[in-house]
Amino acid sequence: MLGASMKKIVVVALGLTLVCAGAVNALRIDSPVTSYDNNRGVFDRVEMKPVPKSALCPQWWQMLRDLGWVEADVVKADVIIHRESRCIPSSHNPDDPTQIGKFKGSLGLFQINLFWLKNTTAYPQGFLQTHGVAQVPSDLFDPVTNARAAQAIIAYNRSIGGCGWVAWRGC
Repeated sequence: MLGASMKKIVVVALGLTLVCAGAVNALRIDSPVTSYDNNRGVFDRVEMKPVPKSALCPQWWQMLRDLGWVEADVVKADVIIHRESRCIPSSHNPDDPTQIGKFKGSLGLFQINLFWLKNTTAYPQGFLQTHGVAQVPSDLFDPVTNARAAQAIIAYNRSIGGCGWVAWRGC
């Protein structure tokens, strides 16, 4: 009987150790995100397709596909991500004029301008907040959130008759 109880204690202790280690690792902010972890943030995993050798930011193709981007938009996004951030999700251009708190400019892979988080007449809570994409500027440094923000901006532009890529002068 004592042996069975001891096994349970060991299993519980091991489980707690693994959970705590995972929580500590998740809280680490000293290492920036440099590639896509397909087990985090995207729930509808699609079949992996090969990435063309000509891709400028191949590490982000699967993420875009998993988020539901059509292939033609993935190809366009590859060029835009490379031009805007050189494929680096922590990129920040402080030269754009919009400011929210301590943040000013455009952030992340797609260099989403903070205008999309500002309160406006059409979107009193902000466009991205209203669409449940991002709440604060620092959210845009997360590659999945940044790609979802770009996706929402593209969908909005298409809904009013645009090509979708007007925010990046990509039409």
